Amino acid sequence: MSGRASARELDHSRQGGVVVGALVLAVVVLAQYSWLYIKISVSFIGFDGVDQFATSPDQCTRQIDTALPTRRMQRKAASRTRAADRARVAEIAGEVARIARELEDLGERLGLASLRLSVQALRSEEANIREGLRSYDPASVLPTEIVSEIFVHVLPPYPICPPLAGKSSPTQLTHVCRQWREIALSTPSLWRAIKIPPELWDQDVVQTWLRRSGSCPLSLHMDKPLKLTPWSIIRVPQVIVTHRARWEYLSLYLWNQCSELLEIMGPMPLLREIKLDVGQDWGRRHCTHSTMVTVFCEAPHLHSMTFMEHTFPSIGFPWSQLTSLSLLWIEVDDCSELLQQTVNLVHCKVCPFDTVNDAIERDLRLPRLESLELVQYDGPDVMEFLGTFIVPALLHLQVPEDDEHDLDHFCHSLSAFIAKVGCKLQELRITSDSYTRREKDRVARYRRKFASIPRLFYTEIFTDEECEITSDEDEDEDEE
Repeated sequence: MSGRASARELDHSRQGGVVVGALVLAVVVLAQYSWLYIKISVSFIGFDGVDQFATSPDQCTRQIDTALPTRRMQRKAASRTRAADRARVAEIAGEVARIARELEDLGERLGLASLRLSVQALRSEEANIREGLRSYDPASVLPTEIVSEIFVHVLPPYPICPPLAGKSSPTQLTHVCRQWREIALSTPSLWRAIKIPPELWDQDVVQTWLRRSGSCPLSLHMDKPLKLTPWSIIRVPQVIVTHRARWEYLSLYLWNQCSELLEIMGPMPLLREIKLDVGQDWGRRHCTHSTMVTVFCEAPHLHSMTFMEHTFPSIGFPWSQLTSLSLLWIEVDDCSELLQQTVNLVHCKVCPFDTVNDAIERDLRLPRLESLELVQYDGPDVMEFLGTFIVPALLHLQVPEDDEHDLDHFCHSLSAFIAKVGCKLQELRITSDSYTRREKDRVARYRRKFASIPRLFYTEIFTDEECEITSDEDEDEDEE
């Protein structure tokens, strides 16, 4: 029995030793972990003066005891600073409120509120007056009819066509103010002269102007396109053809469509003048009619025509009713043929080219012609062409200076022509393409040769510079 008891006691003693050993180990491990926790905490908190890499608990404890008072003092100082800032903010707010109350009391005593209202009223009145001055229009006190007439005189004189936009255009008048716009849009005579650029032939601008022109007679001018080929098709806009009953002055550019001229035919009761600029000689090549076709026969007031570059041999015009005719850059043969038919001409301007054929031997009898202008253009002897005219009623004559002969020959030919036709010439205008020829000797000789003509002019055609040759100049030359 005693042996078994001893064995049990020995077992209990062993178990107790194991327990004690375990407890000691646990205490040691806990101490190590505690020191590690303290070290980690110190490293994160970051106390000033603490070595974050302390190697023992005792060293770390000493450093913490030293750093804690410093940290507490810093927190207290920061707390005191924030409290002082809050107090200062409250103090400033109170001071501002006090000053505002004092200003309000002072304003009531001085009447500042009423002064502010007075200033606002004056500023409002000033703004209204300024706005009135900006919109002030002297025309506003005039009757609408007078303003409309003033607007008409802003534009180029009718039938000259103003630009569609910009300076001297009626559209510019619509951009000034509402009143001007209303007056301009209600004045049809502002919109009666329309210049039609090629790029606007198919646009609504022309239609707008035609609508604004009301029932006024029209002046229409079609510009020449900038780029053309032999296959170009230039058609008269149908929008203006429908208004042909209102045509008064018409200027057309025709390229290579003979039928184009025939398509616009119809009653033209107001038509007075027409200009045809023909791009190609399609009068011969493209118009094929077995009989002569007459156009503009329904234009009883047509009295003036201008042809440029080419004519229309296969198309007849009412030549006998014309009183003014211009043939510019037209072959001499065609000029002669047309002038034979215009027996009632009063004014004629001719710029022929090509040479004068021997076949042109018939005299051009124009018994009513009062004004004749001959323009030299690279070709025929204009004086030779002038010799075919029989014009007893001639009063005004313009001729180019003869480049091929001397002055005496030119003066002799001109004097012979005047004597042949038996006219009482009132004005002679001699043109030259050389400014250097305007010398006193030449001018004086002209004066002596044509002393019986009341007015004599010498003109430089490229600069339009002109001088009137008087008898005084002749006397001065003689004295010198």
